[in-house]
Amino acid sequence: MKKTLIALAAVAATGASFAQVTMTGNLGFSWQQSPVVHASGQHVQGFAMNDGEIYISATEDMGNGWKATARGGFTMRGRGNGIADRDGTISLTTPLGVATVGALRACGSMMAQLSGAVTGTVYSSNESNNFVPLDKCSMINVAMFSTKLAAATVSVSYGEFEAGATALNSNERGNSTGVTFTALGAEYPMGPVVIGGDWTSFGAVTVYTTATAATGTTAAAIGSALVPVNGVNRYRMYAKYDAGVAKFAAGYQIKDMAADQYVASVAIPYGNFTFGLDYMGRGEQTYVPTAAQAGAAFALSATRLGDKASNALGLGATYNLSKTTNVNASYITYTDAGANSKFAAGSLSTAGTTAALLDTEYRIRLTKSF
Repeated sequence: MKKTLIALAAVAATGASFAQVTMTGNLGFSWQQSPVVHASGQHVQGFAMNDGEIYISATEDMGNGWKATARGGFTMRGRGNGIADRDGTISLTTPLGVATVGALRACGSMMAQLSGAVTGTVYSSNESNNFVPLDKCSMINVAMFSTKLAAATVSVSYGEFEAGATALNSNERGNSTGVTFTALGAEYPMGPVVIGGDWTSFGAVTVYTTATAATGTTAAAIGSALVPVNGVNRYRMYAKYDAGVAKFAAGYQIKDMAADQYVASVAIPYGNFTFGLDYMGRGEQTYVPTAAQAGAAFALSATRLGDKASNALGLGATYNLSKTTNVNASYITYTDAGANSKFAAGSLSTAGTTAALLDTEYRIRLTKSF
């Protein structure tokens, strides 16, 4: 259960002001095997604690429909792992809607359509990488506003990518990459059916790129190679249906200079069990970009260019021992059509020869949330 601490913030002549502080999180310990993706990729084998996050939120009710909330978190992954910061945001709830500013790990509406019963280090949105079919999560600094229009929820946001988007020094802060985005999204519930979508326009004022960045695999900061690339658009659509005995979801993404992506899932609750089936994939990259465009695409959430089509199928089952403790077993199989990359390194015309790198992933995990 969530533990809540009520802290006295201040007592003034006009009355008392209270802040409600909550701590939430989860720890997960697994026996697992994740695919060996490449020399510098993430690989987990045997016992490991790869799931552990703690968040602290402080909320102040200012009256008349106004409320302020500060939220921050960090990872806790066991001995030998440094504590890393997670989302840090400040939100202001008003009678008109909610305004939020801060740093986020954004995984997007495609990842949100997965069943939730399949977990994995490579597969999941928590620590995903570029070798799975869906785009990886992005570290962003953002300002956004969401509100209700009739039954629909509408949101608008403007953000900038953290330095890590182009694998530069992680200590760099602010918009050092020059990559920005503007997004508009909406979600509309219709009884058991929910439909939604979003449009994002990316801009790259100064993109870090070199000759080798044409493959979308690396990017380096060289002043003489800074180039402007703007007007990359992304469209995502999704739908969910709760049939009672099962929950279905599907999503589709279209993005300039990149292959289409798609996802479908079903989650079946049965007593204390939830069974899940996920399918996700991406088409073959047929667009041949210029070196500047390839560099920009890499900067935009490290999007890959020149890959063959790929897909992943995941099966999972979660058994709830209580409301906050569960055991999960998952199996994921990955498929790449032929070579992992359509183009050879440093080329936009020579065929790639690197064999497909992903095969299977599995884990058994005990998780406790609080």
